[in-house]
Amino acid sequence: MSSNIIDDTTAEPAGSPLGSINQYFHQLYADRKQHFRNKIKQGKVLLVIRMDSRLVISCGGEIQKYLVNGKTYHQLKALAHSTLAAYYSLLHSPLAEAVPRLKNWLQQMQSAPGPAIASEVTEIIGKLLQQVAHQHTLGHLQILEYARQLEPVFSQLLLQSAEDEVTQLHHQLSRITEKYAFATSDTFFIVMGGPQARSRELAKLVFTKWCNDTDDLLVDPQHHVRYLEGATSIEDAEDIIATMMTDGELAQTFLGQIEGLEQDILGKAAEEVIERCWPKPQS
Repeated sequence: MSSNIIDDTTAEPAGSPLGSINQYFHQLYADRKQHFRNKIKQGKVLLVIRMDSRLVISCGGEIQKYLVNGKTYHQLKALAHSTLAAYYSLLHSPLAEAVPRLKNWLQQMQSAPGPAIASEVTEIIGKLLQQVAHQHTLGHLQILEYARQLEPVFSQLLLQSAEDEVTQLHHQLSRITEKYAFATSDTFFIVMGGPQARSRELAKLVFTKWCNDTDDLLVDPQHHVRYLEGATSIEDAEDIIATMMTDGELAQTFLGQIEGLEQDILGKAAEEVIERCWPKPQS
């Protein structure tokens, strides 16, 4: 038995001439999508993909990779994680093990080169460690005070991380633009899905700003910037962009705007229909 629980409705309504017409439409749609997929494969469309720590460029058979998240970014991220590692260690490990471990961490962090804000992080962890070592316990009020002291530090870590990533993205996009003479209208920017929302929003904002600042894009930049949840490969990116190009062609022809099929058109109609058709409560 197949594990696929999604019904194929491309030939519905079954037993009707409309079912055959519907099936034929889907065949023609697939052919047109393949046409756009071929354009992508032939290098007539440039894909800029934000994937893990890199920008990956796909142009026909050529794949180029540009580093975005370098040493500074990962140092800032690890500093943030060190504060949470200290919290977990003290909370969920025997203090006889956690305290010596954290003392060793602090010594290593203090002697290693890193961002200036690292000294603030080690100072706050050190204060908590002294209290715990002195009182031989970790109390709720200590945790709250630890979190309060970390608030401005987290804010600075976030700002510095964002500044580093935006700077690197802009630098690499400038390099890519110099190398590939593509109009923005023939370029699509894809953000591969990560486990957290923070993994996608910054890159989307940078890509949208980049499109807004160009002179050769007349449509909404959102049409050229896409977030792909669960995507892991260049093939995934090629497939969604081929779908977008196919839908965009239909939408431009029949709805007058290239992004017309990217909105929830049934949802918009439903707002009016629900109000009109929903049963009224008996008075």
